[in-house]
Amino acid sequence: MWTKRILLLAPTVLLIFLIQSYFWVPTYEEQTKGNPERLTEYITASSADAVILNPILSADSASSQIESLVFEGLVDRDENLNFRGRLAKSWQIYEEAYLWINEKDFLRFKKSVKDLSEIRSVSVVQKKGDKAKIKLVLNKVEPDIFHEIGKRFKSIFPPFEHNPVIVFYLRKGVLFHDGHPFTAKDVKFTYEAIMDPKNISPRISDFEPVKEVEILDPFTVKVIYKRLYSPALSTWQIGILPEHLLNKKALAKEAISKGIEPKDFSMRNSSFNRHPVGCGPFRFVKWKSDQFIILKRFEKYWEGPPNYKTYIFRVIPDPLTQEMEFYAGTIDHYNVLPHQVERLKKDPRFQAFSGLSFGYTYIGYNMRKPPFNDVRVRKALGMAIDVDKIIRYVLYGQAERITGPFVKQTNYYDHSIKPLPYDPKTALKLLQEAGWRRGKDGWLRKNGKRFQFTLITNSGNDIRKAILAIAQQSWKKIGIDVRTELLEWSVLLKRINQHNFDAVVLGWSMGIEPDLFQIFHSSQTHPYQLNFVGYKNKKADELIVKIRQEYDEKKRIKYCHMLHRIIAEDQPYTFLYVSKWTAVLDRRIVIKEVDKQGHVIYKKITPTKTGDYTFYFNKWIKLPKAPNFSM
Repeated sequence: MWTKRILLLAPTVLLIFLIQSYFWVPTYEEQTKGNPERLTEYITASSADAVILNPILSADSASSQIESLVFEGLVDRDENLNFRGRLAKSWQIYEEAYLWINEKDFLRFKKSVKDLSEIRSVSVVQKKGDKAKIKLVLNKVEPDIFHEIGKRFKSIFPPFEHNPVIVFYLRKGVLFHDGHPFTAKDVKFTYEAIMDPKNISPRISDFEPVKEVEILDPFTVKVIYKRLYSPALSTWQIGILPEHLLNKKALAKEAISKGIEPKDFSMRNSSFNRHPVGCGPFRFVKWKSDQFIILKRFEKYWEGPPNYKTYIFRVIPDPLTQEMEFYAGTIDHYNVLPHQVERLKKDPRFQAFSGLSFGYTYIGYNMRKPPFNDVRVRKALGMAIDVDKIIRYVLYGQAERITGPFVKQTNYYDHSIKPLPYDPKTALKLLQEAGWRRGKDGWLRKNGKRFQFTLITNSGNDIRKAILAIAQQSWKKIGIDVRTELLEWSVLLKRINQHNFDAVVLGWSMGIEPDLFQIFHSSQTHPYQLNFVGYKNKKADELIVKIRQEYDEKKRIKYCHMLHRIIAEDQPYTFLYVSKWTAVLDRRIVIKEVDKQGHVIYKKITPTKTGDYTFYFNKWIKLPKAPNFSM
């Protein structure tokens, strides 16, 4: 009779029952019974563990997820994508520009430019022979100021120098989690730690344009740039490090305690990276590798403590296990797999959020080694894969084709560029042009050597695993012998950082700024840097720098379209798709606010313009029952 009852259960319910029975997963009701604290715990799951919990050293999404809660930047973006102050309550942006003229012409020069509204002051700062170096303080950054001056005053000499300036006015009373006050010293230290070559920070390219970070007083920092650098403000979203825990004296003391010569010890060796201390809304408590990370809310957080008391990050590589635990309520958030989207969107127990991702999935080729250093080979590899079939059958239509490295929802992406067609015959012709001939056994060979390589990706991601299999079969059809490997995330990163790979299936999460310096500039191809495929193109380098220095939005878009086309032609990656994401939460999770009269108000969670539904996470809380407003 019991067997008959089980067989009559719906398949999903039956599966949940069997998995709960096997893994002893308690239901949400069982968790909260006699344990009201469960209502104040937020538990999320990830297929991969964090690697290093230090915002200037990490380069993976799992680490960034934790860092965003533990650390705080000077600025971030609000729900309308405008910059807002965080550790900096406000800031001022202007420019200090320099040029050379004949010293005897200074008064005439000053008179000729006095009516330019952009200029705040003019002064002589250096004399060299009969020439004088003139400093112009401008009310804002003016890329064309020298052109305008040149039309009025002909006797000026190169070099001209643009020095954009940001003055940050920091919040007072902000504390790190150990109680130490946050000051300007921490901002300057974070910059210096990024630029210290011993730390091998992947953020160096973001801060290399900085000329100097000057402390004006304990709560005022002046950042002077060497040249025009339009993404400047956005780079200060980086989490600020505690100087008192990581300065030279502290690291030397730690090195000696570990029996290591201080000169051989860097921030990368510090135990801080597994026990981080920031001044964000949550403080670090515990990290058990490949199992969980526990954070507790910081009661003295400058903006007020979050509603949730505890944040638990669980490592659950298997998507099916994640799904079952979400149904049982042992995790509160679930990134829905493509084939589940329609069903879970209609489930009355949940609230669903969806949108187009800020990023893309790709196959990257190690261009340092043949045959991947031949663009014909890279194009052929891309043309041999039916990406539309991947989208249709692996992703259940929950993705769109992508042709280049910019966020598809922005104007920087050039929609006129067409994706590589699925065309195995043309792919074979390109390979023949590159010297590859198909033998009687069906394999391609060149100089007697079979076309053979290994395609790798991270374990715990069924979609990437499927792409591995599809790419392998697609390339086999045209005579390429491909092996595949699934690697633990930390092992995969090590292989990539050491450039010990042939080709890899990965994805990038992108920001709003169209800055591709870290990923595609030829100077970023060294170990631990993000251009790990070794892409080098002089024209692309020039455009990447131009985009960084251009403040005119129309020109930036134009340069981005030019760069997009060059990268699409070079195919350092086979650009596959940008996925549509769907996330579900229990309906009982809501925004909780308290008005000036002390009345509690519950609000529906709504996404921002970019689809970020977690923007107000610090105000989230889970209720015993869902409120009566419509979700």
